Amino acid sequence: MYYWFMLFLAIITEVASTSFMKIASGSNPVMGYTLMAILISISYFFLSQAVRKIPLAIAYTMWEGLGLLLISMMSWYFFNETFSANKLIAMASLLTGMVLMNLGEKLAERRENKEPLINQKELQPCQTICN
Repeated sequence: MYYWFMLFLAIITEVASTSFMKIASGSNPVMGYTLMAILISISYFFLSQAVRKIPLAIAYTMWEGLGLLLISMMSWYFFNETFSANKLIAMASLLTGMVLMNLGEKLAERRENKEPLINQKELQPCQTICN
């Protein structure tokens, strides 16, 4: 749980850092660039802690994917940016990709541990409905 919390902190600080990029390009560049550099450094520290136990491919996918989704939401809420149909499709694709990455990792772990890919306990709801 600790490592997932570290990943969560990495995502939040990365989103904050990227948001300060907008401030850096506008009214207060010194403060924006300074905060951006500090926060992205902190984000990488948290990410390095997370990858101690979370596979790098999963951690990085979650860090980038959720970061992009949250940045899009923040840009809409705070900076009045709009969502086109293409942006919404891209965000749905990101979510789908993150789910598939996580499922693929879980299946790989089961194969590695020689567990059945689908066990009887997972099939019980289907057996109840189908019978």
